[in-house]
Amino acid sequence: MKILQARGSTLLGAGALLMLIAAGARADHVMVSGRTGLPTVREGQEKIWIENGVVELQPSGDDLNVTQNLDLRYPGAPLESKPLIAKIAVREDYFRAKDKDTPTVKEAEAKGFSDFDVTIDGEKIASTTEPWKTNEKKDTATRWRVWTVSFEPGQLRHMKITSRAPLGQKGERKTVEFISKDVGHWRNAPDSLVIRYIPADGSGVKTVGIDPKPKEGDDQKIEWKYEKASPNRDVYVVLPPPLKTDG
Repeated sequence: MKILQARGSTLLGAGALLMLIAAGARADHVMVSGRTGLPTVREGQEKIWIENGVVELQPSGDDLNVTQNLDLRYPGAPLESKPLIAKIAVREDYFRAKDKDTPTVKEAEAKGFSDFDVTIDGEKIASTTEPWKTNEKKDTATRWRVWTVSFEPGQLRHMKITSRAPLGQKGERKTVEFISKDVGHWRNAPDSLVIRYIPADGSGVKTVGIDPKPKEGDDQKIEWKYEKASPNRDVYVVLPPPLKTDG
């Protein structure tokens, strides 16, 4: 099996990445604040879909900038003949791996985005923020940012979601995480969707682990492409540890 390699980097598939995670699981502190993913439809389910979408994941210092540019289509006659007000939501997670030395996650301690915006056709719109809720395992607290988008039959609307949050942490390494397999309650799978990892400004692609294994990429980007299909794996990238200097 051919393994994609970019200049100065090695990209590992799922099996190798799991071995890497397992090897350091006991010693490494694992957490992420402000993990996000593709949006889901709360109201207007099975009515609209992502016609074209590009998601860019780019580190900047100790932060991760996530930019989602999504063209949303509401069909016209004969499928739909009435206006629609859809309610859209995007997740905001606080995760900390559990072990014998790590306490369970509490809602009061959860931290998320340091910056968040939504625009529709270039106009900024308001969103509401729901309360944090922990999962059954008590290793994740999640809250949702929620907003509405109106459609006329046959209308195409451009939605841009931007968020900034700290990079994830796995021991000395930083991580990039994006929940992409939960494409919820759209009418169809995306016609075209690209999820793109872009290294920090001025640097080439350097990773020590990546999942799922990408089919395309070079020393400036890594891409996962979906045509008439939804992602079935979340994106997880492990960055190299910082270089140690004497003194």
